[in-house]
Amino acid sequence: MMEGKDILARLEKGKSLLQEKMPEVVGKFQEFHTTVLKEGHLSRKQKTLIALGMALALKCEYCIALHLRTAKELGISLEEIMEVCGIAMLMHGGPGMAYSTLVARIWEEI
Repeated sequence: MMEGKDILARLEKGKSLLQEKMPEVVGKFQEFHTTVLKEGHLSRKQKTLIALGMALALKCEYCIALHLRTAKELGISLEEIMEVCGIAMLMHGGPGMAYSTLVARIWEEI
């Protein structure tokens, strides 16, 4: 299995285990997640790009892969993704650069 798909598979497996152990908490979190990322004053595309930038800054591989998958589903271009990576590098320096390499690898395979 490839890197991005492997990350997403591990996330889904872990989420399923949490769902079994604490269904109310996970359900409420999913509801919150859906509410925050739905169309509003900002578009879903804009919110996804912001979330990706935050995921890069927080160094969350699971979040990076998840928001990249959503970006592809929404038709966000690689060029737009690379601009987000540039902002992450500006604001976060070396770690922003390092995690942007993960973005480039995952984008190609998901």
